[in-house]
Amino acid sequence: MTSERARPANASVDTWFKYRMVYLLMAVMAFILKLLYYPGTTTGQFDAGANTKTLEIYFQYRASFVILISSIYLYSYLKDWHFERVSLAILGISVTALILDYFNAFVYLSQTPSQWVTGLIGLRFLAILCLLMNAMNARHAPPMPRRLWS
Repeated sequence: MTSERARPANASVDTWFKYRMVYLLMAVMAFILKLLYYPGTTTGQFDAGANTKTLEIYFQYRASFVILISSIYLYSYLKDWHFERVSLAILGISVTALILDYFNAFVYLSQTPSQWVTGLIGLRFLAILCLLMNAMNARHAPPMPRRLWS
């Protein structure tokens, strides 16, 4: 655990950290709502044919996975529980999940996806960029005690 005493006196705080954390929280909540409560709408953007039910179940598992991973990341941030290591691990998991989603779900994406789906994929890339920036600047996170908005 990094404590306030372990932080060098000249270490600067990344002022964009709180904005990235708020964006990540909003993105996670939007993805969870879409995957858990609107699986039919989500699968409507895919040409899965007979695999539609399987795709719905996959999306519900993905939502559960996102909840678990996000909870670990948020706990690590708020309690400063090995945040530098956890943020790198979550970044790796997120990139891996994006690649696996390409092979498991995006291959069924219709030939002309709606702008909504394209936007969500773009937001996901932006979330990965935020995770990368947080991992690179983990030692410049706001001092303890941390809150979501600080």
